[in-house]
Amino acid sequence: VWLAHGDVPLGELLRWGESRWLRQHLDGDLPAPFFGRFSGPSFEGSASSMALPSPCSDSVGRPPPPSAALIVSTVSFKKAPDNSARPLESFVRYHLRKGFHRIMLFLDDPLDEAALSAARKFPGERVLVRVRGEALLQEQRSACPSFGKLEALLGSDVSARQMLDAELAMALAPSLGCAWVLCLDSDELFFTRAASVQAHFEALASAGVDQMTYLNHEGVPEVEETPDYFASTTLFRRHHFAVPLCAEARIGLRFWMDRSQRGQYMLFYDNGKSACRSGLAARTRSQHLWQLPEGHRSCTALADPRRLDIEGYRDCSDPCILHFPICGMSWFLAKYQTLGNFSDTWLGKVKVPDCFHSDARELCAAGEEALRAKFRAEVIIEDPEEVGRQLACGTCLRIEDH
Repeated sequence: VWLAHGDVPLGELLRWGESRWLRQHLDGDLPAPFFGRFSGPSFEGSASSMALPSPCSDSVGRPPPPSAALIVSTVSFKKAPDNSARPLESFVRYHLRKGFHRIMLFLDDPLDEAALSAARKFPGERVLVRVRGEALLQEQRSACPSFGKLEALLGSDVSARQMLDAELAMALAPSLGCAWVLCLDSDELFFTRAASVQAHFEALASAGVDQMTYLNHEGVPEVEETPDYFASTTLFRRHHFAVPLCAEARIGLRFWMDRSQRGQYMLFYDNGKSACRSGLAARTRSQHLWQLPEGHRSCTALADPRRLDIEGYRDCSDPCILHFPICGMSWFLAKYQTLGNFSDTWLGKVKVPDCFHSDARELCAAGEEALRAKFRAEVIIEDPEEVGRQLACGTCLRIEDH
């Protein structure tokens, strides 16, 4: 039978001694309500439809095991469709099930009840929440090496907030039992077909890798509306470095570039995301990459012919980053309403080129209908025959087990 949380017979489970999660709860190390699957001689029950793997380290303060990784994410669901943070639940659930040790969520708005409600559905010692405000600012001022450089940009540039959030997570990671830190947006997944990410991070540590940059593939919506883009999106444009070198694939690439006003294949970033070892005094170069002290090794899965680093290249198609940037009309509208009239420069210095991102900002100011037309012309694909051609030539791939 399935039991509600309050109906689980704790005494009997403790006597059977089969639930490590239960023992942690009764010892005061795991606050209720908790999520897990419990078994005994005559029943099994769950407080949810998922079973979380046990943390890979039982205590805080010991040297973190090389398999233990932390995800840090800056999130905002204040203007989400239907005031729902359902994708955030999917984001957290997926990564916990894949064996990430902890997730740190930084909420841009203290009144973001949708995001707070989603976070509260998970064990508090696994999913840690910080809320933007004076207390967080003081914490970052004391712990983040880039604070002086980025402080003036915190109110206007989401990248600055992401970078300081990542640096604070990096500073806290060793005390949280985490050997790796990975900065992800709440529309991204660290995808692997393996049951757990832990063996991957152990292998990186054994190979002497201190930072690993992963390929990113970009989600393509096939339906206009969805309450959860993670659940509905299974079609992805391959990173162009992973597209086959054949005539058919070149035609596939050209299809996407021709339908883009700016001739873009990928509508957003193409420089991957990176996991970095904690305890190395690393600082953020961006939300995509860390700056390591001399003597530490960075590797990348991006075989970029413009600056190919033979020694730093490491073949890695799995894990990879799945990016779901605007996989639904309402999410597209909400994204640019949230971002508002953002700057033409990145961190106040680097000029942002004219691109889909900047065009969407201008269209948002013009009104919803202009944005809707942009989505239908350049984002969604509703032609099954074209989808079939894209999959056949290798430009796109279908991933359904996420």
